Amino acid sequence: MTVPASSDPLPAPDRRIPPDQAEKKEVLFHGFPASPGICRGRALVFGSAHTDFNEIEPIPIEPSQVESEIAHFQAAIEKTKSEIKALQAKMQKTVEKRDAKIFDAHLLIVEDKLLHKEVISRIRDKLCNAQSSFLLTIERYIKAISGAGDSYLTERAADLRDIANRFLRNLGGDADGGLSLSNLPENTVVIAHDLTPSDTAMLDRKNILGFAIETGSRTCHTSILARSLRIPAVVGMRNIAGKIANGDEVIVDGFLGMVVRNPSRDTLAFYKEKISRKDELYNSLLKDSSRAAETTDGYRIKLCANIEGADDLEQVFRCGAEGIGLFRTEYLFMNTQTPPDEETQYGIYVKVLRAMRGRAVTIRTVDLGGDKLDPASASAIREPNPFLGLRAIRLCHEKPQIIRTQLRALLRAGAEGDLRIMFPMVSSLCEIEELLAIRDEIIEDLKRENIPFDPKVKFGAMIEIPSAALIADALAAKVDFFSIGSNDLVQYTLAVDRLNERVAYLYRPSHPAVMELVRLTVQAAKKHRIPVCVCGEIAADPRFTPILLGMGVLELSMGASAIAEIRGVIRKISMLDSERLAKIALTAEDPEDVMTLAKEHIQSVAPDIASILG
Repeated sequence: MTVPASSDPLPAPDRRIPPDQAEKKEVLFHGFPASPGICRGRALVFGSAHTDFNEIEPIPIEPSQVESEIAHFQAAIEKTKSEIKALQAKMQKTVEKRDAKIFDAHLLIVEDKLLHKEVISRIRDKLCNAQSSFLLTIERYIKAISGAGDSYLTERAADLRDIANRFLRNLGGDADGGLSLSNLPENTVVIAHDLTPSDTAMLDRKNILGFAIETGSRTCHTSILARSLRIPAVVGMRNIAGKIANGDEVIVDGFLGMVVRNPSRDTLAFYKEKISRKDELYNSLLKDSSRAAETTDGYRIKLCANIEGADDLEQVFRCGAEGIGLFRTEYLFMNTQTPPDEETQYGIYVKVLRAMRGRAVTIRTVDLGGDKLDPASASAIREPNPFLGLRAIRLCHEKPQIIRTQLRALLRAGAEGDLRIMFPMVSSLCEIEELLAIRDEIIEDLKRENIPFDPKVKFGAMIEIPSAALIADALAAKVDFFSIGSNDLVQYTLAVDRLNERVAYLYRPSHPAVMELVRLTVQAAKKHRIPVCVCGEIAADPRFTPILLGMGVLELSMGASAIAEIRGVIRKISMLDSERLAKIALTAEDPEDVMTLAKEHIQSVAPDIASILG
C-alpha cells in the first residue's frame, strides 16, 4: 500500500481566483469516500450529460426501410465493440489488469445475442428505427437491473447506461459526444452528476486531479477505476453540481468523502499537515505487513482479505493477509451468457486455493437473483421487491442445479487446500438443513463416481439477516463457522438502502439494534465453539476494531488495502480495554454515542491512525 500520487503536498492552482470568488465563504459537502487521496484545484462542473431513457418515443419507419435499419444497427454493434476494445487496451497500460477487465462486461453486453434479437425483432415487427428500437430495449434491461434488489447488480445499471450512450452515438442519435475529459485545463477537479466507467477511463491524469459526483457508491465501476487510476474521488454527493460553480477553488478529500469549496487559509494549512502525516504513516504501516496482528496483551487476531477473483491475489499477498475471508463468486456468473459449468468453476477455485498455499479460503456461494443467472428469463421474472425476493440460497427451490453445480465444484476443489464454503442470505434453520442435505447427496455422488474431494470441508452461514442473528444459537449447532455480513445486516435491520443518498444518513452500523445482533451472533458462536468473522465495511473501519474485538470477534476480513491500518490499530490496543469499551458501547442508546466513544478511544491509543480518519 502506498500513498496515492494525488496526495502529494497541495500545490496552489495555476489559475488565479476570479475576483467575484475571492470573498466566498468556505462550504463543506459530504458524500461517500470512493478513492483515497486529497487534491486541490479549480472546479469544472458538468450536469447530467447522458440520455434520459425515460423519455424515449418510438420513431416509425416504412417497411422498405427495415433491412437498412437492421444493417445500420449491426454496423453500430461492430463500431461500438471496436471502441470498447480500444478503450480497454488503453486502460491496460494505466491501471491494474483486473480493473481493465471491467470492460469485458461491456463487450459481453454489446455482443449479447438476445439483445440483438430483441432489437431486430422490434425493427421488423414494430417498424421502429434502429435508434429507438435499441433504446426502448436497453431501457427495459436498465429498469430490470436497477430494481434487482442486489447492490452489485444495481450498480451495473451504470454500465448499461454507459454502453447505451456509446451505442446511440454510433447509431447517429442525439446523445452528446461524451464529456471532453481527455483535454481539460491543468489542476481541474471535475464536479458532475455522474461519470460513467468510460468517462472515468478517459480522464487525463496530468490535468484532472480528482472528481466528486452525485451518484454512485464505493463499489461501482467508476469508483473502482478511480482507485486504480489513483484519482481522489467522492461519490453520492447529492446536488453538489448545482452548488459549485466553474472556477471555484475546491479540495476533494477521498479519505473522508468530503469536498471543501473555497477553503480558508486554516483549512489549507490543515490539509498540508494531514498529507504529510499520512505519507509517513502509510510507509510505516506497510513495513509492518509481515508482523502478527496481536494486541498488547497477547491476543492474536486473524486478518483476511475480501476478493472477487484470482486477479486480486497479488494484493492479498502484498498486504500480509492470513487468508481469504470472503471470495465473492458473483462475478463468475455475471461474465457469461449462461452460468459457468462445473469444470470452469473448479478450475478457478483450485487456482485460488493452490495460490494461498494452505491458508484458509472462504468462498461464498453465488449471491444473485434468479433472473440474472438465466438471462432468457429476465422478462418473465418481475419481483415487486427483489431485495426480499428469489436470490442466493433461495434458488435451491426454483434453480437447484445452479447451487448443486457450484457445490460439486467447491467440494472437489477442497482437496487442493483449506476451503470453507459459506451460504449467504440465510434466514431460517430449515434453509441450512436443506443445503446440508444437498451437500450430503453430492458427497455420495462423488464417492460413487470415484472423484477426489475433501469430505471435511467446513460449511458456514453468513449472518446478514436479523432473523438469522436472532436464531444464531440454533444455526451454530448446524454449521462450522459464522461470518457476519455487516453491510446487509445494517441495511435489513434498519430498513435503509445504503446506496440511496436520500436516506444514507440513517445507515448507521453503530445503531444499538445492530450492535445487539452482532453480540447475539458472537455469543452463540462462543457457546458452540465455532469461529466468527466480520467481513462487512465495519471490519475495515479502525473505529470499530476495538469494539468488535471486545465483543469476542477474533477474525476480520476486508479489502486488502485496509489491512495495514487495522493491523496497526490491533497492535496498539489491549483486549482488556476493548472488552470494557464493548461493554459500554452495548449499553448506549444512540448511534452517535457509540461513534464518539470509538473515536475517543482510537484517538487515545492510536492518534497517528486517528489522523487518517480526520
